Amino acid sequence: MPGYRFCSGLVLSVAVSLAAAPVRAQMPPGPDLSCLCLQQSVDDTRTDMQTKQGELNAAQAQLSDIDNQLSAARARMDVNNPQSVAAFRQLLGRRDAAFRQTNGDLIAAAQAATATYNQTVTAYNNQCAGRPLPPPPPGPLNCPGR
Repeated sequence: MPGYRFCSGLVLSVAVSLAAAPVRAQMPPGPDLSCLCLQQSVDDTRTDMQTKQGELNAAQAQLSDIDNQLSAARARMDVNNPQSVAAFRQLLGRRDAAFRQTNGDLIAAAQAATATYNQTVTAYNNQCAGRPLPPPPPGPLNCPGR
């Protein structure tokens, strides 16, 4: 009889599995949150891009201010006065450092953030443009990669 119990147990588990399959197939799928996640990524990358662009704009404004100071200092500088020449060189050094910062790390970071934002927007447009978004879930949105 041990073989009978095994077979009847196997038949019973297969029958339960087959009976449950139609129930799972009839269940409505959960909402597709991929577009909500992409929209959140667009918002996040836009914020990052705007932050990096703001830092670049501030550095460019500082560079412009130093350029104006240099122009004024150049007009009134006494080349025979070592202190005047030293002050001008110091201001020129500040200008060179600001120029390197603006045209180096800051511009590279702003360009990279803009490229990431553009890629995210393209992905959103390709996948979600023209599709209605589902209502957001009641709790926080759990997106992969976050």
